[in-house]
Amino acid sequence: MNKPFFFKSEFWIPQYTGIKVYSIKEFIEALKTVDKFSIFYHLYINIFNYHNLPTFYNNSFSYGLYKNGHLLLAEKLSVIDPLEYCDLEELRNVLVQTLEENYNPTEDKSGQEAFYFIKAEREIIEGVDVANNLDEFLEGIKKSSINSVFYHLVTSRIENKTLINDYSAWLTNLGEVKKAEKINKLDVYVMNLYEIKNNIIKILEEKE
Repeated sequence: MNKPFFFKSEFWIPQYTGIKVYSIKEFIEALKTVDKFSIFYHLYINIFNYHNLPTFYNNSFSYGLYKNGHLLLAEKLSVIDPLEYCDLEELRNVLVQTLEENYNPTEDKSGQEAFYFIKAEREIIEGVDVANNLDEFLEGIKKSSINSVFYHLVTSRIENKTLINDYSAWLTNLGEVKKAEKINKLDVYVMNLYEIKNNIIKILEEKE
């Protein structure tokens, strides 16, 4: 028998870590030791806010580098997709390695804007809705907030140490493999979370 799906939500408060840097060298060293939920904030929370940001970069690390004229480094970090990782420490190592491999010390300039490392204080909220079958799951999605969609679709991967989102994992166990695959392929960079939610509902309502 398939386990019930428990709907959850997620809230976070941005907090300054006390770390600010002015050079790429300082940036790399800070990145090695900063709280892992600073990496979470600058990469994952920006997925939530991406469509409201005045930039074509999908994370604030890249945008900060871009503002200081480090275009190559900005591009290198912008192509790192956090959804391809389920471990923040692994993601930290990839970021550091990418910067170290492409960093040219002669490009560090004086008078650059400071970059402030922010971290996310998170709280996971247990919801009241539970789904035992596809119909209940569909109704739960319809009632879900955007924060809940974000948690189950994006950041649950970190909680569960898996590259498959909560929705798709549960649907696969239910035997709804095609629906699970379609949801897992939804692009959070092309669509905002309201559009993502509507697409999930359409996928669940499809008759196969």
